[in-house]
Amino acid sequence: MKSKFDIKTFALLHFILIMYSFVGVFMKIAFKNEFLSAGFLLFAGLAVMFLGIYAILWQQVLKKLPLTVAFTNKAVCIAWGMLWGALFLGDSITWLKILGSVIVFSGVVLVVSSNE
Repeated sequence: MKSKFDIKTFALLHFILIMYSFVGVFMKIAFKNEFLSAGFLLFAGLAVMFLGIYAILWQQVLKKLPLTVAFTNKAVCIAWGMLWGALFLGDSITWLKILGSVIVFSGVVLVVSSNE
C-alpha cells in the first residue's frame, strides 16, 4: 500500500498537470506555422519535451499517490486548457464550456470513487 502523500507530492502533481495542459496550446501554435518551419519545429518540440517530462514525473507521483487520487486530479487539465486557450490563443470561455468541464470532472469523480 502506498504511503500517505504530503503537500509536496500534491504540488508536484499539479505542476505536472499544468505542464501537460500546455501541450495542446503548443501543438495548436505549431500547426498555425508552415509544416517543418522553425516555428512549427519549436512548438512541436516543446510539446514533445513537455510530454516527456510529464511522463517521467507522472510515474514518480504514482509512487507516492494512489492512481485514483492522481487520475481524479488530472481532470483539472480541462480548466487549465480553457484558461491557456483564452490567454494565448484568443479562445472564449463560455458558460457552456464551464458546464461541460463540470460535467466531465463530476463524471471522473463518480467513476473513480465508485470503486472505494
